[in-house]
Amino acid sequence: MCIKPIHFLVLILNLCLLSLGLKAQINDTLNDAALAQKIDLSFVDFLINNQEHEDALLLLKQQLKRKNIDIIQLDSIHFYTAWAFYNLKNLDSSIVYFEKIEYNSAFYLQSKFYENFEHLYLNQHKLADIKLAKLALEDSTLIELKKFQQASSALMQRDFLIFDAVSSDFKYSNFSCANEQKELFKRKDEIVKNKKKSPLLAGLMSAVIPGSGKFYAGYRGQAISAMIPTFIFAAAAAESYYRAGAKSGQFIAAASLFGIFYMGNIWGSVLSVKTFYELRNNEIHNNIMLDLHIPLRRIFSN
Repeated sequence: MCIKPIHFLVLILNLCLLSLGLKAQINDTLNDAALAQKIDLSFVDFLINNQEHEDALLLLKQQLKRKNIDIIQLDSIHFYTAWAFYNLKNLDSSIVYFEKIEYNSAFYLQSKFYENFEHLYLNQHKLADIKLAKLALEDSTLIELKKFQQASSALMQRDFLIFDAVSSDFKYSNFSCANEQKELFKRKDEIVKNKKKSPLLAGLMSAVIPGSGKFYAGYRGQAISAMIPTFIFAAAAAESYYRAGAKSGQFIAAASLFGIFYMGNIWGSVLSVKTFYELRNNEIHNNIMLDLHIPLRRIFSN
């Protein structure tokens, strides 16, 4: 019996389709089997510790697709997802997953303290205060850590009354945060000393003595660098006036340069007051955040 070419092609096509269908079914089965397996958290931890955060998140995301995940496993997945986002500096996403962790989880307290640290970093002080106030604790170390975060939040908000009230309860009994608690009082002194100064006064001072306004603002090095060229061009303009007269090109050029530096010195002094104040404030804020982070790493070492 002779098989026609068209029939042969149809037979080949059917075999190919059957093969592709079987391959897709096998792949689906393998994917389902992979999702059915519990995640190896030690491997996820390894990935995160080796800066492979994206790979860790991909693996965790696949595991979240599994059905019938027990609560302990789910809390672990949420924690490591939050931790990976934290290391990626994606704090908003990190907070979302920290908030999913249940009260009875082994990761609960760690997640709450890191979550509040993230709120403080994002300048969400009121939200951090509310969540800290609701956090019930029995461990003395964690109680001190809670007070430390509350006092830090008050200091960031320049609420010295609350800071004094909370910090008066510091026990300094645990090395994990005792030094950082003491450092907060230095930060308070720095904030008090960093007072807003008058831009008008800075401008007037530099109009009388070039550079003195920047010295008043806090930029002592810049005060000298503003003063010297202004006096040099002033002297050059005066010399040109006496030698060549007011209408000479030499005098006009020297006087123009003097005018530019003189006015720039005044305007720069006006702006430097606000710039120095904000720069110092940011420096103090960053130091507080650094001090906040150290006890977390000591207590909840990963």
